[in-house]
Amino acid sequence: MNSRLRGLCLQFTGLTDKDIEQLEQVEGQLPLWAALVDTDLFIDAPLSSGNDSIVLAWACENKKKSLYRKSVVGEIATAGHEPAVYQALFADARVVDTRGVSQEGVPISQTVTPIKNRAGKNIGVLIMEKDISRELRQQKQVLFLTQTADHLSQTLMSLTTTGCGWDEWLGSGIFVLDPLGQITYANKQAMTLGENLWQKKEVMGENLREFLKYASLQDMVTALKTPQNFQYAAASFLLRAHPLVAHSDLSGCVVSIQDITELRRKEKQLDMQSIMIAEINHRVKNTLQNVISLLHMQIRRTKEKGVREEFLSCINRILAIAKVYEVFTYQSRDLVNLRELAAYIMEKIIESSTLPQNTMRGTVDGPEVFIHARQAVPVALVLNELISNAVKHGFCGQEKAAQINICLGKNGDLAHIKVRNSGKLLTAVPAVPAGRRESLGLYLVRLFVCEQLKGSFSLYNKDECVVADISFPLWGLSSAEGENTDEIVVHFGG
Repeated sequence: MNSRLRGLCLQFTGLTDKDIEQLEQVEGQLPLWAALVDTDLFIDAPLSSGNDSIVLAWACENKKKSLYRKSVVGEIATAGHEPAVYQALFADARVVDTRGVSQEGVPISQTVTPIKNRAGKNIGVLIMEKDISRELRQQKQVLFLTQTADHLSQTLMSLTTTGCGWDEWLGSGIFVLDPLGQITYANKQAMTLGENLWQKKEVMGENLREFLKYASLQDMVTALKTPQNFQYAAASFLLRAHPLVAHSDLSGCVVSIQDITELRRKEKQLDMQSIMIAEINHRVKNTLQNVISLLHMQIRRTKEKGVREEFLSCINRILAIAKVYEVFTYQSRDLVNLRELAAYIMEKIIESSTLPQNTMRGTVDGPEVFIHARQAVPVALVLNELISNAVKHGFCGQEKAAQINICLGKNGDLAHIKVRNSGKLLTAVPAVPAGRRESLGLYLVRLFVCEQLKGSFSLYNKDECVVADISFPLWGLSSAEGENTDEIVVHFGG
């Protein structure tokens, strides 16, 4: 029976009939051996002229896993392209793990063994070819990661000297990218996040730079020098990159990634709550303004001086409260500027003063002091009562110019307010006689300062002025936080 192997041998080689029979026997075992090693096996024989050889047989158990899409039987293997075959045929040596490239451009490893006849002459070679493209990728990855480890060590040392730590990266997903932006390493957290981004389990080799739509790795490193928020579908991620530099060249980068979807969701909830609270405060303020309008209408309907004065006192108290809710409406933090609040209350009381014969002047001195929102209403009412009392009683019947001064101060966690007026001096320090109540204004001041604010209140003469002295602790503020109002932390409850 004439096989194809025999026909090729008779046409291109100088092998004898017995040599050909021996090669046919080897060909018969070729499929079994191919199944055993699970790769491509070939039989080559030397041409009758020259140093080249011809492919006589080919076997592969699984054609889908073969390195060749079509049969190469009958093709010439030149010595230049197949040095391992030439060495095995003509140098009578077994060649192991010689690397090269297949005819279809796949990186391969060849192991070549001579086939000898009974006389010990080489009549052909048995070739095993193995795809090593994955192995080369792994070696390249190992080399890159080794270099990355060196770069990271150098980077950590430089960050230590500059005072910038990597503690912010702990607990984050970490990607290591090569110069093209492809992922060469990912820790467990990064692998999990990567599965969600690419909708696949294997993210190694994916190009994060292209996914984030950066033109180059340098652009990506520059843009992500500071943490940046990225929105992907309904998820939010916080990304930051740090360059890996070798010999002054950008050789890759490390990217940290955090899933902040839940954080953003909670922030939106807080924003909605803030909007709702601001709307409630706005409505409270409008309601108080409506009450003030009703009281003004009632004032116009009465001619009794005492009744009008009581209505005006009520209006000033409500104005003080309304101002607090106006601040709540237009600010985001739960702090109120005491200086602005005092100036507003002073202005409104002077405007409503019933002493046209006097020139009244009010000033507010001292640093800016911020008080907790829960303290704002009682403090506003206290200021209202003290300023109103100064106008009503201190300057009654006085012809000299009226001067009211509010001095603010802060000592650690204590706030201090001193209200001075240049009107009538006290004949004695006010006290509450047994069996008799003090005036409503002073009663409210003591109630708010001592009971609600847990502070102290005193009234005395000094330097030809009447001084109302108030001190109270600032709620939810430490002395350090009070100095830097941008970093104040407010504690709720209690």
